[in-house]
Amino acid sequence: MNYKNLMYITIALGLVNLVIGIFTDFWGDSNWADYINSILLILLVLFGTQVFSKKK
Repeated sequence: MNYKNLMYITIALGLVNLVIGIFTDFWGDSNWADYINSILLILLVLFGTQVFSKKK
């Protein structure tokens, strides 16, 4: 599995979620945006460690 691509996809999803949260009122008064960003951050850390911990 290519973790670098998964890392880039996770970054893109996080940015899309932030843009939606800033420029629209799509999420309303719910905390779903925060939950999604928390999960994406955890995934980003996991995929990032897989990308940068490869043995040379």
